[in-house]
Amino acid sequence: MKQVYFLLIVIIIATTSFAQNTEDTTDHRFHDDLLDHLVGKWNVTSIAHGSPFTSVIDASWILNHQYLVIHLKSNEVIPWWHVQMEYYEYIGYNHYQKRYTVHGMSIEGDEDLSEGFSYGYRNGNDFKTVAKFGADANIVQHFIWHPETNSWNIQSRQEINGKEGDIFLDMKLTAEESKATKD
Repeated sequence: MKQVYFLLIVIIIATTSFAQNTEDTTDHRFHDDLLDHLVGKWNVTSIAHGSPFTSVIDASWILNHQYLVIHLKSNEVIPWWHVQMEYYEYIGYNHYQKRYTVHGMSIEGDEDLSEGFSYGYRNGNDFKTVAKFGADANIVQHFIWHPETNSWNIQSRQEINGKEGDIFLDMKLTAEESKATKD
């Protein structure tokens, strides 16, 4: 009977230990001090495949603070799609695997090779997502926070055989006035 109690205690301790990351030690919710800076409304200027565009981003924590949802909508019709770009991205954290998960949905549906799923990695003020796009290719996206200007850069590159190529999407996010005056 003592062995059963010991086993139960070990299971409970292990379960609660693995269910939390270093940023989240009390309430079983996903906390990230870098991604917190993305919460709010942003004006976006970008160059996508050589063409200039503008858009807006709205980001907020949802589902009991388990995901950061990012909603992007372009101001212009994208010539190659004949509609405005619209995209939702849900960034979460898998406490068991100790890694970020990213689920994306856009006007393209599930046609892209990543099927809307990628992993995220954080290094200081750089949050990097990597989406598999074939046997030897990935799409790498860097979200880079600039605290001195209260702004973000988001840059996308194709990665082939582990080497990142040229930027094909370069976005500059500036906070709307209400956010800029709050921070």
